[in-house]
Amino acid sequence: MKQMLLYLGDVKMNIVYIREAHENGNFAKRVILKIKGLLGIINVEKKNGKILYYLPILKKQNISKGKIKKISKKIVKKLEKDGINNIALSKYLNSLKELKNNLYSENITILNGRHLFKCLAKEIIEYILKIKNEGIHKLEISILINECNEFNQSLVMDLAKEVRTLNIITNHINKWSKIEENLYNNFGILLNVSNNKSNSLKFSKLILNIDFPSELINQYKMFNEAIIINTLQKVNIKNKKFNGININYFKITIPEKYKLEGFTNEVIYESIIHKKGFNETRNIITNDKIKIKKLIGNSGYIKENEFNTKHLTKVEEWSSIK
Repeated sequence: MKQMLLYLGDVKMNIVYIREAHENGNFAKRVILKIKGLLGIINVEKKNGKILYYLPILKKQNISKGKIKKISKKIVKKLEKDGINNIALSKYLNSLKELKNNLYSENITILNGRHLFKCLAKEIIEYILKIKNEGIHKLEISILINECNEFNQSLVMDLAKEVRTLNIITNHINKWSKIEENLYNNFGILLNVSNNKSNSLKFSKLILNIDFPSELINQYKMFNEAIIINTLQKVNIKNKKFNGININYFKITIPEKYKLEGFTNEVIYESIIHKKGFNETRNIITNDKIKIKKLIGNSGYIKENEFNTKHLTKVEEWSSIK
């Protein structure tokens, strides 16, 4: 991909929003759309400070694999010409797995809300605690995290300042032990770093999974009624005795000024904070007053009363990780 940015009017384009054409009953416009489809023409439009590519396809069409492949090539060619590598897909296009796979194979980044999920860890925890009428300052959290980059370090330190106890479970104990030392020396905050598959999560009631995939998290013995927040990807807990809450995605409300027809709030808002540092991201989220609307598990939306049976901050039940 070319390392450049396309300017359209006063818009600097480093993310493109791609959607299907608008539904329209006008016969002449449908004929024009069909011609554009044959020619592979992608319309470009500026809207609310964003750049949109409109593909010459409709939701109601039965799109063949051959046509998807052809459209994919046109998208890639257009993105290369414009020097863009990051895209947001409409809800409909996001449902076309073959289209996404074709774009992924060209090393194009498709925003999916997962980075935003991680950035909203505090809001998600507060959402759960509000339902349960419990406070974050009495909370013990275990974080599953391997990558020790600057963003993840800031996230951990930010949460560590809020909760009573923070446990880090990681394969990179040496790297995270330095963060443990820094937090204690500079802020007087205790951080427990460990990686015992038998005991690290045995008593953990709230688990924030930053980057452990399914095959790794299932190697650990977990508290059977834990609440798990999986930010990286959907995780299935294989332990048949597990009777906790497995959170795999989320829904949010966002300011009206950001909304874009055909796109999910989560993908749109991720494009707002894309590639920004932790502090800047948190400031934007706070200023926009982003709220969690719903949390999603393996079987759909999680009902609020499901959280009420899970005790997180009862002092007499705390167990420190050894």
